[in-house]
Amino acid sequence: MLDRRAFLRGGAGAVATGAFMAYAPSDASAASPETPSGMTTPGAPLSPYGSPATFEREVTRTLIRSQPGTTGAGASRSPLEALEGMITPSGLHFERHHNGVPTIDPAQHQLLIHGLVARPLIFTVASLQRYPMESRIHFLECSGNSALMYGATPPTLTCGQTHGLVSCSEWTGVPLRLLLEEAGVDPRADWVLAEGAD
Repeated sequence: MLDRRAFLRGGAGAVATGAFMAYAPSDASAASPETPSGMTTPGAPLSPYGSPATFEREVTRTLIRSQPGTTGAGASRSPLEALEGMITPSGLHFERHHNGVPTIDPAQHQLLIHGLVARPLIFTVASLQRYPMESRIHFLECSGNSALMYGATPPTLTCGQTHGLVSCSEWTGVPLRLLLEEAGVDPRADWVLAEGAD
């Protein structure tokens, strides 16, 4: 005797096969005029690195140069009004630079910890990769975000153009706590100064 589950399994398979056979043309030439081209013509080839979809290429950052005559001083504002979800795509994350975008060679880059520590330390990128890492989701916001709103006349711009110096990403790296513990921070130390390549 056929049980209900076996019947449903067999019946579902038969229905799915029947539906497919009823609607699948035997070849591309037999497709109806209403058949989308994507069902009869192969799409774009594979690529080694992803890029925005064709119809998303107009979603870009707004570039604002803060120092006339320079090419790298200014900000790239995230197009908030065009984004969905809480994670900002990497290519649309806001940037703020005072002297252009630095070129950082991982083979040459170093992290120096010194000052009121027992052991001043220098870390290379390769040495940092041997430490345990953590991933966290955080947003960053420039202190100058939304400054356009303080003008005498409210701007008639997009959300990204007025408030786009904020973005949210997943960040992965070595907790600074581990490196400071290794350096042996003096109990008298109560502040940290961070300097970067920009």
